Amino acid sequence: MNSFIYFDHCAFIVEAIILFSLIVRRMTRGRVNRWALALITDIMLTTVADICALTFEALDIGSNTVRYIANMFDIWGTTQTAVIFTGYLFALIGIWHKIHEKRALTYVYVIPSIIMTVLVIVVNPFVNIIFRIDENGIYQRGPAYFALYALSYCYVLVGYFEVIKYRKLFSSRKMFSIFLVFVIMVCASIIQGVFPDRFVQMFFLSITFLITVLGVQSPEERMHGSTGLFSMNAFVQDVNKYKILDAPIGVTISVMTNYNALTEMLGYFTVQSIIADTAKRLEKWATISRVDADLYYLGGGRFAVITDDRYEENWLTISQGVNAVLAKEAEVGEMSVKVMNNVCFINWPKDIDDPEFLFSFDGRLEKEAYSGELRYAEKLFDKKRFELRRDISKVIDRAFEQKLFALHFQPVFSVKDNRFVRAEAFLRLNDPEFGQILPDILISEAEKINSIHAITTFVIEEVCRFISLPDFLLLGLDYVEINLSPTQCMWSDLLPVLLSTMKNYNVQAKNIGFNITDVDSQEVFEKMCDNIDALSQVGFTIFMDDFGAGIFEVERIARMPLSGIKFDRHFVKEGLKTENDAVFEGSLRMIRDLEIDAVCVGVEDENMRDRLIECGCNYLQGYYYCRPLEKKELIRFILMG
Repeated sequence: MNSFIYFDHCAFIVEAIILFSLIVRRMTRGRVNRWALALITDIMLTTVADICALTFEALDIGSNTVRYIANMFDIWGTTQTAVIFTGYLFALIGIWHKIHEKRALTYVYVIPSIIMTVLVIVVNPFVNIIFRIDENGIYQRGPAYFALYALSYCYVLVGYFEVIKYRKLFSSRKMFSIFLVFVIMVCASIIQGVFPDRFVQMFFLSITFLITVLGVQSPEERMHGSTGLFSMNAFVQDVNKYKILDAPIGVTISVMTNYNALTEMLGYFTVQSIIADTAKRLEKWATISRVDADLYYLGGGRFAVITDDRYEENWLTISQGVNAVLAKEAEVGEMSVKVMNNVCFINWPKDIDDPEFLFSFDGRLEKEAYSGELRYAEKLFDKKRFELRRDISKVIDRAFEQKLFALHFQPVFSVKDNRFVRAEAFLRLNDPEFGQILPDILISEAEKINSIHAITTFVIEEVCRFISLPDFLLLGLDYVEINLSPTQCMWSDLLPVLLSTMKNYNVQAKNIGFNITDVDSQEVFEKMCDNIDALSQVGFTIFMDDFGAGIFEVERIARMPLSGIKFDRHFVKEGLKTENDAVFEGSLRMIRDLEIDAVCVGVEDENMRDRLIECGCNYLQGYYYCRPLEKKELIRFILMG
């Protein structure tokens, strides 16, 4: 027997080990793994056919018909290897959804494979254009033999063209492995073509697949050890892949909200056994439901399931199935343990199209109270708001460039004086892309990107410009209030910028007041006090803002140089209810005892006004009197009053 036949024997052993490894590692689920299994199965069967054909010829056994059949399956299997390998590359990239969307591409992929099959199995027995078995039982190549190689390499070249096109999906190591496979395949084809009696092609193919499994699929990178599901690393890779490909997927994310509590109560290893059991139940569900889903364990009691466009019409049903699996109680010995899994369906990219937010979405889901019901990202997540937060830097830059920032002013009414005595300035931004942006979002996001001080400077200048207008004197307002967040209040250049701007517009300190928001941190409060004291010493009026909405310590109120306190609108509304009026009226008495003013914000109707006046509140502010207006509208409103 030709010694080169033993290369096939070695190849079969390597292939069997690879197949065994894939099964043991449970690399059998998902489109990529499915193509990998199809590829190794084809290579193994082709190797068997090659061994049979060579053995029959070397030992001169079997009829010519048997030898013909063995060689036919050998050649046909070799050609299909290229077809399946290309399909594997498409799955690795993730572009099968694009092929399915366009029927013509499906035909382009399938038809050459059918042609090769027809040539080998149907046409060749009659005309022997691919190969033949001569009268001595010896295999001979036909005139069209290399045409099969040409068609096979057309497949492979198309596959590698797509790999190059989507090279961003692969690390340099994976790209090296993929192209090393190509080099080995070419070398095997050349050796087999030039030296037909050296049967090394199947051995080379087995080596290429070994490189593929170890260097491209990288099970150690993608598999989670204790559960056998895909890992967080695989989840990140796959989501980023779908982002680049702009491919729709259904994502189901689950968060075990009582993970820490169970760990403290049952111990770490017991909880991990519960998680491993849950992973098995998910795999069993996917098998029974015949859902070719990618299952992930993300750590910390978090699971994810991804299904591609093949299941688009059934995405919700699949998520409901996952929720049903995860809603079952876990068995720990003879005890049943309630595992509280919040499960949410996400339609990518309709609901969420930003990978970074998707990776952190479990934090949002964890805060939701457990109900056992499937949740939906479209209800939990305001996509427009997230996009605004993501693009806030661009929004703020555009606002300054196109002069989109504006100030509106809402007057404060004095019951005692029966007139408007001051006005609060509100920052407004109407962006052409995002529309009207709420001040709390604008300020909080501006603080994160260090744009808050530029906004503070703008507000100070606009307020000073308003106060400097001749018509301002006719309004009879004592001063205009500027709202300062804790970050704005701690700005070291606040006072210098303020004094410089006031000097430019000839504005006095008595014309400006500041509304300060309290903070939880004592350290931050101490830093705020430095600027607050400095502002008070210069002559600015200081108010504590949003009383009743957060943490307010009486000691802080007594310590700060306050002229008054502004009650939060929700505190006012709730405080007027019968069951809460004692707390509300007690707060008013405390403010009066401190001999500072109390301003009730959010006065919406005549009934609220009358109730507040009965409680002894002198300063009222809200839509009942006037909504925030631009300065020209405010002047017209007060003067024509």
